[in-house]
Amino acid sequence: MKIAVLGATGGTGVQIVKQALAGKHEVIAIVRNPDNLKEIQNPRLKVVNGDIFSEVSLTSHFKDTDAVISCLGFKRSSEVTGYTESIKPIIGAIRAAKVPRLLVMTAYYTEISSSESQGFIVRWLVIPMLRPILINMRQMEKYLESECSDINYTVIRPPGLTNGTASGRKIKSEIDAYFLKDKSSPTRMPRADVAKFMIDCLPKSDLFQKAVAVGL
Repeated sequence: MKIAVLGATGGTGVQIVKQALAGKHEVIAIVRNPDNLKEIQNPRLKVVNGDIFSEVSLTSHFKDTDAVISCLGFKRSSEVTGYTESIKPIIGAIRAAKVPRLLVMTAYYTEISSSESQGFIVRWLVIPMLRPILINMRQMEKYLESECSDINYTVIRPPGLTNGTASGRKIKSEIDAYFLKDKSSPTRMPRADVAKFMIDCLPKSDLFQKAVAVGL
């Protein structure tokens, strides 16, 4: 496949680029500064400068691609708007370029009320710290749910992310869940495992227009 990756210089994005190339896919990494991805050299990798808030910019890079994978992340502040501000031009460009597949990464607990059954750390430490990010992620998810019935998207909701190598463990998943309810699962997950799951999701039509919580 020919895959466009947004957020390619982030921790998970780098893993997606590396694993997609290892799987013999072609990759277009759309970044603000191409110099930030110099560490990866591959004839099937094209690194381009693009504006995630510009439909015109993205459309030019999305042409002739088979899928778009977004691992965009935005810094925590009193109000986060980057997810909703970027998804609209992304969707517009996908429609204009007729891209058949979209994968978007968010997180556990984007519906904050889903955390009420969780323990002290989640309810009183994690949620207050990430609230602005989770709220905007959920607004983006709602936009996909209500305005994108013509798009074959899948939302991937991982737990806390760690760097390093893949765990080698089987990745668990639960459709239409805001977190993995298996209490034996760790609360954190390697980015490499999330990247593997996302790439493996690309051909799965049963996950079109679904949100999937993942874990180990």
